[in-house]
Amino acid sequence: MFPIASPSSSSSKKYDVFLSFRGEDTRRSFTSHLHTALCRRDIETYIDNELPKGDGISQSLMEAIQDSSISVVVFSENYASSKWCLNELLQILHCKQQQGQIVVPIFYEIDPSHVRNQKGTYEKAFTEHLEKNQEKVDKWRQALFEIASLAGWDSRNYRDEVELIQNIVTDINKKLNHGSPTTILEDIVGIDENLDHIESLLEESSTIGIWGMAGIGKTTMATVLFAKLHSQFDSCCFLENFREKYEKSRLEHVRDELLRKLLKDTSLGRLNSRKVLIVLDDVSTTQQLDELKREVSCLGHGSKVIITSRDKHVLNGRVERIHEAKELSYNNSLKLFNLRAFHKDGYESEYEKLVERALAYAQGVPLALTILGSFLYSRTVKEWESALKKLERTPNQDIQAVLKLSYDGLDHEDKQIFLDIACFFKGELRRYVEAILENCGFAASIGLRTLMDKALISVSCDVVWMHDLIQSMAFDIIHQECITNPGGRSRLWKPDEIYDVLKNDRGTEAIQTISLDLSQIKDLELSNDVFRKMPNLRA
Repeated sequence: MFPIASPSSSSSKKYDVFLSFRGEDTRRSFTSHLHTALCRRDIETYIDNELPKGDGISQSLMEAIQDSSISVVVFSENYASSKWCLNELLQILHCKQQQGQIVVPIFYEIDPSHVRNQKGTYEKAFTEHLEKNQEKVDKWRQALFEIASLAGWDSRNYRDEVELIQNIVTDINKKLNHGSPTTILEDIVGIDENLDHIESLLEESSTIGIWGMAGIGKTTMATVLFAKLHSQFDSCCFLENFREKYEKSRLEHVRDELLRKLLKDTSLGRLNSRKVLIVLDDVSTTQQLDELKREVSCLGHGSKVIITSRDKHVLNGRVERIHEAKELSYNNSLKLFNLRAFHKDGYESEYEKLVERALAYAQGVPLALTILGSFLYSRTVKEWESALKKLERTPNQDIQAVLKLSYDGLDHEDKQIFLDIACFFKGELRRYVEAILENCGFAASIGLRTLMDKALISVSCDVVWMHDLIQSMAFDIIHQECITNPGGRSRLWKPDEIYDVLKNDRGTEAIQTISLDLSQIKDLELSNDVFRKMPNLRA
C-alpha cells in the first residue's frame, strides 16, 4: 500500500498559488480576504505586499510566478492601468504556455468581456499605454484576451464575497488535488475494503477510531481519508507519529503544532467557531489523549477527529465509533504482492506455487506483502525458493520490528501470557486458557482483554486465535532468548528440541513451560530427576 503522497500537498512547487492583483483596488479588501482563506486551508500562497517600483517586475517576482502551481489573477476596474500588473500577466501567460501552469481569472466587479476586449476602463488604460509603451501593447492585449477567456469567477454572480471566496478556495483545493484522493490512490491496492466503512462511520460521528494490528494499514487509511476530505474544512491537521512525538517532546510541543496548523494567524479563542479536521496517528496511551483534550477541548460545529491506534482500550470511551482495520482479501493481496514482486499485475507460470507460499505467509497484511514482494523483486525462482524456505525458519526482521511494537508496550505479566498463548494455547477454548493461566498465578481475564485490545489475539466462538505473523513474532522472541541452545529458552514446544534438551541434559534452568506429547518421543525415559533440574518450571 505504498508509497503514499503527502497529506498536505501533492505539488513539488514552492508555492501553491500566486496572487496577481491591482493593489490600490483590492489589497485591503477582496484580495486580503482571499489570501487569508487560502492560508487557512494550508494552501501556500505568494502575495506581493510591497508597493511596485517602476514599470518592470523584479526577478524574484518572476521566479515566484514560475515556482507556483496556480496563478490567480484578480481583474479589477483599474488592473489594466498598471504596467506592473500587465507585465505580471505576461509572465503568467508564459508559464501557462511553457509549463502548463493553471490560471484562474477572477472578475471582481467588472464585466469579463471588458477585460477580454479592453472596453470601459480597460480601453481608457490602453489609450494611455499607446502613448508610452507601443512596443508592448499588443502583447498585453493578447495576454488579457487569452487569460480572460479562461473559465473563471464573476463576482457579480454572488450575493456576497464570503460565498464567492469559499467557492474559489474549494475549486483551487481540487485543482491542487488537496481534496481529491486520485493521486494518492494510484498506488494503493484494496483501500476501499476498509475506507467505505470508515467514511460511513464518519458521516454519523464526529470522532472515530481506526484500530488494528501493526502493519495492517491504519496510517494509510487515515492519510487517504485526510486527502479526500481536506477541502471540506476551514483548517486541517495531520499529526503523524503522535506516539513518538509525545514521548520525545513535551505535551506543549504537540499542542502547539496542532494549534499552529489549525489556527494559522487567528486567535485561540476562535477555534470553537472553525470547522476542522484532525488526524492523530498512532496514539498509544489514554494519557496522551486525555491530556491533549484538556488543552484543546472545544472545536467548531461539523469538526471531525480521526485517531489511529494499535490499542482498542485507548479508543474506548474517547471516540464515538471504532473501525477494526481488516486484512486484504485474497484478490487484493495477490494484486499488491504482484505489483511489488513483479512490478505488474501478473506473473510467469513457474512462480505460481511460490506466490501462493508468499501469500500464505503474509496473510493479507499490507506491510508483509509489500516488504516481502519488494525483497523478491527481480530474483530467480531458485532465489525465491531459498528465501521462502528461510522465512519458515527465521521471520523477516523488518516485518517483525513493526509487529513487535505492540508486544513491547505490554507489562511483564501480559508478555508472559502472550508468549504462552502463542506457544501452547492458540486454537483452544477461552475458558480452558484462562483456567490454565490462572492456575499459573496470572490475572488471566484482564490479561486476555489487554491482548485483544492491542490486536495481538482475537476470540471467535469462544476460541482464542492469533494471526500467524504475530505468532511467528512470538516464536522469534523465544528463539532470541538463547539462539544456540533450546535449553536456555523459557518455553519448549517442538518435539525434536524437547528430546535434545531432556535426553542430553542441555541446561534446563531457564525453562518455564513445556508442551510435551510423549507419543512423539516414545524412547525418552522421564523421571522426577529430569524435572527437578527445572527449578522455574510452572506446575
